[in-house]
Amino acid sequence: MKKNTEDSMQDLSWLTNRPIAHRGFHNKEAGILENTPSAVRAAIKNNFAIEVDLQQTKDGHVIVFHDPYLERLTHGKGNVIDFDLADLRKLSMRGSSDPMWTLDELLKLVDGQVPLVIEIKTLRLEEGQQDFIKTIAAALNTYSGLAAIKSFDPKMLRTMKEVAPSIPRGCISMTTLGPEEHKHLEAREIENISWMLHMSGTDPHFISFFVHDLPAEGPSFLSEFYGLPIMTWTVKTKEDRNNAAKYADQIVFEGFNPDTDPL
Repeated sequence: MKKNTEDSMQDLSWLTNRPIAHRGFHNKEAGILENTPSAVRAAIKNNFAIEVDLQQTKDGHVIVFHDPYLERLTHGKGNVIDFDLADLRKLSMRGSSDPMWTLDELLKLVDGQVPLVIEIKTLRLEEGQQDFIKTIAAALNTYSGLAAIKSFDPKMLRTMKEVAPSIPRGCISMTTLGPEEHKHLEAREIENISWMLHMSGTDPHFISFFVHDLPAEGPSFLSEFYGLPIMTWTVKTKEDRNNAAKYADQIVFEGFNPDTDPL
């Protein structure tokens, strides 16, 4: 079925206007770590849209952080969701002076200067996911800038549709889900995500598909049938960029400047 009338009235051309910096315009060698204020400022300076990731703390705060665990990006150990925000703020980041920060602080910094595409991670504690989504929705509903959310998890997308239908949402997928995406899922759920069989229930506004799996029958058919743009990730090489140009409408890039680097 086609998008409903209310959805079709939304102008989402901003989703494809400018390349999207993956976790901000980060550069580890320069001390600019992914998903940090420095990476976000660098993206704003270069007028790139920004993709970030969200996790939840033990005391219910929403932080800008990719991993469910602390070891790769901080000098701490353990799962993010096992720590209160105050304790997480005490941790130092690896190779960066930036602090751990929240969704509210991100929105205040960006302040509508560039679009945001926010990936919502599935929590380890499923019973807390609805509150997680509601907290994110409340923040975005009062944000005056351009912002969309996306997720691998159909449950997350359905909840966002219920609590904040006006916030654009995208379904993330790939032909074969990796360990990070599938370890908590049953076989039926994996198929549901890989083939995006949930679309009639989640009613997304765009598709976000793994660049190395393009071209693929699923996103190609669904994009045409539903009239949805295809965003692809993560574009890092000349081959990735050429592939994206053929089969996608937007790139989420990392490791180069698409305005100045020919690759």
